[in-house]
Amino acid sequence: APCFAAIGAIRREMNNWRWTTFAIVYQTVLAYAVSLIVYQLGMLFTGAGSVLGSVVAFVLLAVLLWLLFRPASKPNPARVEAS
Repeated sequence: APCFAAIGAIRREMNNWRWTTFAIVYQTVLAYAVSLIVYQLGMLFTGAGSVLGSVVAFVLLAVLLWLLFRPASKPNPARVEAS
């Protein structure tokens, strides 16, 4: 989770506790997922890893890479005209 100053800034910018809570939970889950990937793949390369942990790490890595490199969606013409 971010520090209290960052939480205060998020709260002030979003002006809603629901979005602030979502942002904090999202950042915490993302950090946990990345650390799990690094740990499990490190254990796999040293020979001390488990099969289940490695599978979970590879699935999480695939999901994160897909989210990072997926093609951008095309803008909806109806929404562009309404703006």
